[in-house]
Amino acid sequence: MRKNVLKGTTLLLALCFSVGAVGCQKSSGNTGKDSKVVSPKEAGMKNDKKQENEKFKPADYSLQPKDEFVYEFLGLKFKLPEQVKKDMTNKKIAMLDEQSPIDKELKYAMLTFSKLTEEQKNAVVDKMGDGYEKWQKELERVGTIGMFDKKMSEADISKITKCDNHKKIGESKDGKFTYYISSKGKMDEGFAKEFAQTQIDIIDKKPRPENGFVLSEKTDLENTEAFDKKSVKGLGNLSTKDINGKQFTSKDFEKYDLTMVNVFATWCSACVNEIPDLSEVSKEMKSKGVNIVGVVTDTVDDNGTNNDALQKSKLIQEKTKASYPFLMPDKSNFNGRLNGIQAMPETFFVDKKGNIVGETYSGAKSKEEWKQVIEKELANLKSK
Repeated sequence: MRKNVLKGTTLLLALCFSVGAVGCQKSSGNTGKDSKVVSPKEAGMKNDKKQENEKFKPADYSLQPKDEFVYEFLGLKFKLPEQVKKDMTNKKIAMLDEQSPIDKELKYAMLTFSKLTEEQKNAVVDKMGDGYEKWQKELERVGTIGMFDKKMSEADISKITKCDNHKKIGESKDGKFTYYISSKGKMDEGFAKEFAQTQIDIIDKKPRPENGFVLSEKTDLENTEAFDKKSVKGLGNLSTKDINGKQFTSKDFEKYDLTMVNVFATWCSACVNEIPDLSEVSKEMKSKGVNIVGVVTDTVDDNGTNNDALQKSKLIQEKTKASYPFLMPDKSNFNGRLNGIQAMPETFFVDKKGNIVGETYSGAKSKEEWKQVIEKELANLKSK
């Protein structure tokens, strides 16, 4: 995948599995008769032997030690003790990130530190499915550094952090959040004593980004900043092609009052799951002047076309009977609009002039939820 779209598979996988209910997972919502959820295997991937065999080591996707961590959306920077960094390097400790659902009001966001057994250190799981999530749940949490809604009690924080010792660091400058360093001292007094030496400073907190994810570390964002509305004027000069080689340009936007752009990847289960619903929405909303297009990010990588992902996207389109086009990123990454996407699927809207309009939506939704979103965005567009 292009580095300026997403900073490698490592960062994205960590994000997808740590953001909780929405990132690369099917969001809660209508799961009744109108919701036709299709698993990756049901989408046709069961016939793709290479896909079935794709695996990775979760321990390799933990955050790496560095001299200083700076989380600008969290409003924190900190330096870990040398022993903790050494344990991270040797994969005795896994540093991961976790926050409340990215499409909801922010309640907490934290960096977690967990012990790794030899088995967990060397574990290999399927790239598709919930293997990573299960691996993560089995880890023994020994410490956290985080930001929590000021209304939360320490009992609430204990449940979230899985720690029993909490030291208040301070409050965010907007007065909405409280910072704590926490440890599970009774279980591992040695780590707790060392972890307590962490140097932590509260800094100016940037406003929450549109994708909702506040745990992007400063160096992760270098050259991957999410699009800036001031610099990304729109997609009026877009020229790309779909996965079948058909040309798609900004003139295709002119045919509809509103176009919904759903950004996804072939390995994202939640993305695949919602495609049948999106296909039905596309058919039902055509008469109202609404179109849907997908953008398959992993069909392009640093070397150009990713033929493996391209073939998978064609298989997904066939098996899910998607009635709308799957586009490939162009050289400009949609004028920079695809830059900095850190949780999938992500959805935004474009008017007939190619202007990016309305809100950005992170996570998968049901058919009825998407229809409500589209009706709202269409009404807002017509009211201008």
